[in-house]
Amino acid sequence: MAIGKRANFDLIYSKYKAMGKGNVRLTQSSLFLTKDIDPTKSTYDFDVLENQTQTLQPDEIRLNINDEHIIQSLGVFLYGTYSKITEGGVVTELGKQLFSYVPYELGYITKSTSAPIRLKNLYAGTLKIAVNNIVYLEKWDTRRSEKVTRTQFTNHNAGISDGTSPSNDFSLDGMVKFEPLIVLSGAKKNDITIRLPQAIEGGVFSWINDQDEECFITINKIAVRTFGLLAQNAAAFQ
Repeated sequence: MAIGKRANFDLIYSKYKAMGKGNVRLTQSSLFLTKDIDPTKSTYDFDVLENQTQTLQPDEIRLNINDEHIIQSLGVFLYGTYSKITEGGVVTELGKQLFSYVPYELGYITKSTSAPIRLKNLYAGTLKIAVNNIVYLEKWDTRRSEKVTRTQFTNHNAGISDGTSPSNDFSLDGMVKFEPLIVLSGAKKNDITIRLPQAIEGGVFSWINDQDEECFITINKIAVRTFGLLAQNAAAFQ
């Protein structure tokens, strides 16, 4: 653990100890929150707790009501799936993928040609975090999370020996360190909201991989991702 992170750990642990919670367990942790892109909306509210009304998706990481999560860094991403058409015309999903920028270099196959341009508005919005209606962060520009990689998508059949894909390091790319730290609590009302200047629209892109297969990349979600410390059984219900 780096010196800065160690200092944060020691400070946070001492504060819990002063509150009579010296037995709290602090571990490195993440939250991964998603929302479907809706072309009629420009505001997105993310469910933080496991028991909130929106169905918990299999790939989401939310906060248990008994715990607290101390945010040390946060990122905003486009999110979608890889798929391909197999024999018999069956579409097979290959996996999930984060995107730190709009992949304009891909072939866009959805009817609305303005959709890729509108997707760019994700990185022209603002993010707000409030806990029990107290706003701890506002007017945090999502542009901080945009990362256009040096290596981007290139089709295998574009006259080069190998197709390429974005060279993201998702332990760093798109993630922004938080100072001061923000604490989300399973015992409180946590609001994470993104407001965009204009509604965005998801879409389907195509890419030829190294096996000369046409893959389809569907971007249909927004993801908020945090790194931080999980304080197990630290939530205080009143």
